[in-house]
This record gives sequence, C-alpha cells and structure tokens, in this order.
Amino acid sequence: MDEKRLQIYFDIINQLLITASSEQAEPKNLDADPEYVDAGLVETMMQVAQGFSEEGNQDTADFLTTVATQLGDALGLPITNSSVKNQADLLIQALLATEETEGNPEVVYPLLHNNIELLDDKFAEVLRNWVVDAISQSSSEQAEDIAATIGIFSSLMHEFPLGKRVNNLEIAIAGYETISSVFTSANYPEQWAATQYNLGNAYGDRINGKKAENVEKAIDCYQSALQVHTRETYPYEWAMIHNNLGSAYSNRVESDKTENLNKAIHHYETALQVHTKQAYPDEWKMTQTNLAAAYLEKGNKS
Repeated sequence: MDEKRLQIYFDIINQLLITASSEQAEPKNLDADPEYVDAGLVETMMQVAQGFSEEGNQDTADFLTTVATQLGDALGLPITNSSVKNQADLLIQALLATEETEGNPEVVYPLLHNNIELLDDKFAEVLRNWVVDAISQSSSEQAEDIAATIGIFSSLMHEFPLGKRVNNLEIAIAGYETISSVFTSANYPEQWAATQYNLGNAYGDRINGKKAENVEKAIDCYQSALQVHTRETYPYEWAMIHNNLGSAYSNRVESDKTENLNKAIHHYETALQVHTKQAYPDEWKMTQTNLAAAYLEKGNKS
C-alpha cells in the first residue's frame, strides 16, 4: 500500500471520528471518494481500532471496529469475516454450554481454552452486537432467558483464569451492560441488582480505561445494587456490597484521600454488622483484613 493512499485512509478515519463526536456515523455516510472506500480502508480501520484499544480507549476502538465491520458487510468483503464469524460461533457454543450446564466451569472453560486465541480485544464487541440482535428479535420470555445466560457467562469470563485478563474483563463488562436492557430495575429488580453488583466488581478489577473512572463506575454500580439489596431483604448480599464499597473507596482517586478512607472504614464496619465471626467466618476475616489495612493507611496519612 503506497503512503499517499494510506494517508488518505487515515484522513477518512479521522474525519469519521470527528463526525462521531457529534452524531453516530454509519458507513453509508462516509464523506469520501468511493475509490478509497475499499478493503484497504476497512483493514486500516481495524488496525487503528486495535491501537486505540491497546491505549485503553476502548469506546473509540469499539466504534471503529463496528464501522469497519459494517463497511465490510456493505462491500461484501470476507473481512467481516472469518475472525468475527469464528468468534460469533464460539460465543454461541459457549452460551449453549453455559445454558445446558447452568454455568459449569468444568464444561465451559475447556471450550474457551481450546479457542483462547479468539478471546481477543474484539470479542467484547462481537458479544455486544450478538446480544443486541438476539434480544431485539426475541419475545420477552426468550429475551429473559438470553439475558440470564449472558449474565452467567459474563461471571464465568470475569473469573476465567486463562488468556489475557484485560480482554476477559472487557467481555464480562460487555455482557453485564448489554443485559441491562432486559433486566431493568422496574421489571426485574433482583436480577438488575445482581447485575449491578457484578458490574461493579468488574469495573473494580478493570485494566482498560482510567482507574479513576473505573472506580467511580464501580461505586455507582454498588450504590445502585443497594437500592434492592437491603439489609432486611438480602442481608448477606447487602454486607458484601458494603465490603466492596469499602474496597472501592480505599482505591478511589477522586476527592480527599482521608475522606475516602473514612468512607471505606464506614462501609467495612457496616458489613461487619452482618458478616460476623460466628455467622460468616471467612467473610468476617476478609472484611477485618480490609478494615485493618484502611486504618493503617489512614494512620500513615496523619
């Protein structure tokens, strides 16, 4: 590929990103010479998207990947594609295994392990697109079943010990976020709260993106879950959420550090109201360790 053509591709992509900042751009709206809307442009888009992903700018990477995939479809290119098709096939196989075994990792994990090269930085977007399409074409009962399976699969991906942790977490986050269109707080409060809790955990562990933003998202998710998981209705979950809120505030970047540590201590002590040594010894030990660390860090700040 000559340098002039490559530069034109970059100019098209740059203009596309500028347009996307104000409105959603579609391949058919590309303001470019048809001569340059070809397989080379699609390939360059995918490469640029990968670069954004590696830099932690996943939203831009996902946008470019989606546009490149749609453009490839419009042009009838095979890039849309053996890789994406293989990933979609793996996703369907993994979801079937998840549904049939109720999320048995001894069945699902070997399948993922055997196809681990497909769990790359693009798999999360494949999952998002598949879920949106599947839910839009399903009845409310079918959509509920799909969302439940996606939720279990997302939890499996969060804990998957192989492959790249950064990609596994993005896949888990994509799954939790997509099922929020089905498990709303109004219609499915219990499932919604559980999803918010899991999403908070995933954002707390997230590697991509800025730490400060991830922690804030985790806190927001936990606070949302507490709207349903109250001490009276779900005491164990309520206490676990407070423990995790303590960890989130301990890691918080925004606001005053001492203030954040005070909030962390408050949440840890709140969790211990339910997670007592007698009732939940393992959880009690975990929270006591977290609480001691928060007090120690606060003392060092004094």
